[in-house]
Amino acid sequence: MNKEIKYAIDYHEETKHSEAKLQMFRHYLDWDNKPRAFKVYPDLPSIPLPQDFPSPASDALTCIQSMRPLSPGSSLDLRALAQILFFTAGITREMKFDSGTYYMRAASATGALYPIELYFVSREISGLPAGVYHFCPGDFSLTELRSGDYRPKLAAMAGGNPNILSSPVTLAFTSLAWRNAWKYGARSYRHWFWDSGVIAANLLAVAISAGLRPALVMGFVDSAVNNLLRLEQGKEAAVVLASIGSRPTGAASFHDLKPDPEPLAVAANPRYLPLSKREAEYPEIWKLHEASSLVTNAEVKEWLSGGIYPPRRVESEDPSPDRQPGQSGGLGDVILRRGSSRRFSHLAISQDQLSTILYSSTRGVPLDFLKEGGSSVDIYLIANAVDGLAPGHYFYNQHANSLERLDTRNEITSRNESGYLCLGQPLFGDASAVFFMMTDLNAVLKALGNRGYRACEFEAGVVAGKIYLSSYAQGLGASGSTFYDDAVTELFSPHARGKAAMIAIGVGIPAYKASPGKILAARLTKSELESNQ
Repeated sequence: MNKEIKYAIDYHEETKHSEAKLQMFRHYLDWDNKPRAFKVYPDLPSIPLPQDFPSPASDALTCIQSMRPLSPGSSLDLRALAQILFFTAGITREMKFDSGTYYMRAASATGALYPIELYFVSREISGLPAGVYHFCPGDFSLTELRSGDYRPKLAAMAGGNPNILSSPVTLAFTSLAWRNAWKYGARSYRHWFWDSGVIAANLLAVAISAGLRPALVMGFVDSAVNNLLRLEQGKEAAVVLASIGSRPTGAASFHDLKPDPEPLAVAANPRYLPLSKREAEYPEIWKLHEASSLVTNAEVKEWLSGGIYPPRRVESEDPSPDRQPGQSGGLGDVILRRGSSRRFSHLAISQDQLSTILYSSTRGVPLDFLKEGGSSVDIYLIANAVDGLAPGHYFYNQHANSLERLDTRNEITSRNESGYLCLGQPLFGDASAVFFMMTDLNAVLKALGNRGYRACEFEAGVVAGKIYLSSYAQGLGASGSTFYDDAVTELFSPHARGKAAMIAIGVGIPAYKASPGKILAARLTKSELESNQ
């Protein structure tokens, strides 16, 4: 079914936002049925993670820009793994609202609903036996789902992926569909990839800081990976795999493992607490997910052979010419400062700040479906208040690391446009600049089938996550948004004709001073998690 791209095209068209559709949308939020924020296995024991891990101290912008570690890291032990898990998806803020208490994470999520769960498959590391584990940020613990080293089986499920074989740990990001669909309905399938991409941006930077080579994997046999992780069919599904600490092919002592293609027996799913009292069904989500699934190892290998676009000649290790390493502060401090801005002042950001955001966010993403240096994502932006840059519409040329002016506006007009495109939200009219990640969707689907829809949405999410981090690294703020799909394309046309908007991010100077987050590991006990709906 993956090659029958009408499924992706139909879903994309059916879930577009427009003024008329939103006016007719009758969805309301049932706060008494709001999904619980954490996945809890009440019948399985929890393994507490160490809380004395250090904060990543490497220069934040250098880590965001880099695709490979700047220096060799030490071997991965449980303390180092705890650091990676916390700064990827740990709790950094506790915020109380009329609608309840929110436990904000190290990476943002649509609606602060956090539908992405983290699992990992590991060899034996110091302090932890080999196995398949689930990570719970609520009590900062692990739950063992399988005992033993399943890396050879996971590698086989991913087409014999060598990075999984040679890595001590491979993380798996999954989506608990209802947690986001409760608010966003059928369009929430897009959010699976936006949210996991933003989390992956954190993971990539933290791994680089730790001296561990990361690689992202989207080519795998879906049903086999879901079974390995013991996920409930039709409720939760794997989105992406992320190997941490792999050795480059050809390196000395590359690895002595081989993929194990022997199928796993289907295991009973362990009981977990229901997310809500009741769940609505959104068949559009699972229709596209099934149509974009890969069924056999041969299909995975064929999919990976369709890598899109020729390499863009960008050197991920070169620092920005306008910035000396060390100016942005430690990565851990930047992640703790990161939030989602709720008010922007109308003050201008500098061209250097804008250039650093664009440069840092586009040095490449280590994805298995991309040729080295390639990308499926283009960045367009509306500049409202950037010193030395006329308000208007721009395209960022990643090849030349330069902006191309598409149209000039006065500031009032450009602010009205950026606010309107983001569903009329004043926040994005107040922003200094609003970025729109766009892709030639037809070209991606032609090359990668329906799974290409997952791929470009996910890559756009990673780029958005890098924009978040590089903004906060420079003392700015950022916030993500949805948008009126066709209106975005129309605004940037004829240059963007035929392209589809993936995600939008507004950047600017906050109109308030926010307190930084904290390391709130083990903020809740398991009994609190079990009793807290």
